[in-house]
Amino acid sequence: MKTLGQILNLLRIQGNHPSLDVPVSGISVKAQTVEPQQVFFAIKGAQFDSHSLVRQAVERGAAAIIVEDPNIREQYPERTVVVDCTRSQLAEAASAWFDAPSEQLNLVGITGTNGKTTCSFLLRKVWEESQLVTGLIGTVETTIGKRRLNSVLTTPGPLELQAILKEMVDDKVSHAVMEVSSIALHQKRVLGCRFTAGIFTNLTQDHLDYHGTLENYFNCKLQLFTDFGLPLAVINIDDEWCRRVLVQGRAKRVLTFSLRDTSADFYAEPLNISVDGTEARIKTPLGLVHYQTALMGAHNLSNLLAVLATHYGLGGNIQDALTALQSAGGAPGRLERVMHGSRYPKIFVDYAHTEDALENAIQALLKLKSKKSRLITVFGCGGDRDKTKRPQMARVASSLSDLTVVTSDNPRTENPDSILSDIRTGILSSATCHFEVNRKAAIEWALREANVEDLVLIAGKGHETYQIIGTTQFPFDDREVVREYYLNAQ
Repeated sequence: MKTLGQILNLLRIQGNHPSLDVPVSGISVKAQTVEPQQVFFAIKGAQFDSHSLVRQAVERGAAAIIVEDPNIREQYPERTVVVDCTRSQLAEAASAWFDAPSEQLNLVGITGTNGKTTCSFLLRKVWEESQLVTGLIGTVETTIGKRRLNSVLTTPGPLELQAILKEMVDDKVSHAVMEVSSIALHQKRVLGCRFTAGIFTNLTQDHLDYHGTLENYFNCKLQLFTDFGLPLAVINIDDEWCRRVLVQGRAKRVLTFSLRDTSADFYAEPLNISVDGTEARIKTPLGLVHYQTALMGAHNLSNLLAVLATHYGLGGNIQDALTALQSAGGAPGRLERVMHGSRYPKIFVDYAHTEDALENAIQALLKLKSKKSRLITVFGCGGDRDKTKRPQMARVASSLSDLTVVTSDNPRTENPDSILSDIRTGILSSATCHFEVNRKAAIEWALREANVEDLVLIAGKGHETYQIIGTTQFPFDDREVVREYYLNAQ
């Protein structure tokens, strides 16, 4: 049990307020389930403003109401605390309620459009090989030591997030990595966290349905490097947006990585990329190393540099990290090979759902092509999301692939045929293209077309084991569709 004053940031309180010595039994953002003596936080969302539910929270016995609207204080003066921003106050209160767990961890935050998940998996691999107890919060899964939990959001809400971090502390986790999305930063979900390092992988068009412009999108990402007093920032200087962090960021120390600029602290020159992995020459602050990894593609080499720089910046041994990363398989659904064997095409599933990510995946596979092989790309675009990237992804796929198969991703509440129509506007007139709105049928069509020499990329869903049609999630896994196709073909 804590008092109201122990969980609130007093600097956020505006005007008169009730006694802060009142004991509280917990924190809630759901008026319908508030329990007696809990604190209710009213949040203004894009679709709904829970300030309208204050009366219900009071009737259910809330000890205090945290709001932004000063008019509510007139109705419930004995319970209402007005603050400048309830989202910010909620994040800080959640941290205080769980005894500031991030301050007891080495917590690394990773932001960027692409590469967050792979970097988080690789960094965890390095730590585990060093016999450290680790935690991970991200798109694919949440892990606490050896325990694995399903993830709902890339970055959870503040109450869920702080509860997870508290569990990590209780389970003796010392090093944790978290994917930090732009939406989470905009919604102040991680404001109660203390990070020991932040990584910026890259920035390309995504989430403009939420942010409106690339500048807004970047400014949300930038907050990780301006608002959290970072001891260490690790920046990809191949990306023009990331380079702005070198000027605008406020981290105490910065390490850079690059595949183009030899002046970077960590620089890699790819020597050979094959189906077995990538060979490269890597420059580090401690000298040059010749290196080989099981990861494919230049974009994964960039991810590897980000992890090396972070591990080094936090006092880790570079050679130990390189040894750990030699056999690292990356993250599920990131250029994940399906159906190994000479009887099958080289088939890969990838989460790529932006123009840049799709191009990176295709370029990685183009390195594996022979004179006899073709690259067949299957992709779609999500419904109820940024429509402007649909023709851009179409141009990438149709210009770089020998055969492009356009299908559904997660159509959600949009008409799938309308989404395909948007994609069609970006398909090159010279491209060979097939349209099939049913994703399972599209994948099977591509597999029937593929010869054993060919490469097949199935993009957009990666690790996901569902497809969202309307507002319902249906079981669906690209990898299982591939396996079932060949099982039934035998």
